[in-house]
Amino acid sequence: MIDERGIDERSVERLLEDAEAPDTDYSGRLAAVTGEASDGGVTVTVDLYGKPVGLRFEPGALTSRASELSALVLRLSAEATIAALDAGESVVDGLTEDFPSPAWRS
Repeated sequence: MIDERGIDERSVERLLEDAEAPDTDYSGRLAAVTGEASDGGVTVTVDLYGKPVGLRFEPGALTSRASELSALVLRLSAEATIAALDAGESVVDGLTEDFPSPAWRS
């Protein structure tokens, strides 16, 4: 719809319709959701499913005992997962508004 001069040839009505169209790319938006939690120089980032996608250690964190460090990573993973689920929930909050209620709910 953009010609060789870079001009958008859509009508004003079509431009308004496109601008007002709901964003229904829920799967893409959910795929981008992450959650993060930090404490004691450790930062854990997880995806919507709780799978770790990032783990950072500040130099001071590496002086902890291995058992303390692993417990901290597990706790932060759980906290990051909760944050990711909260973020994912906000993505789908409006999902039901995009679809009519089923007849059996009337």
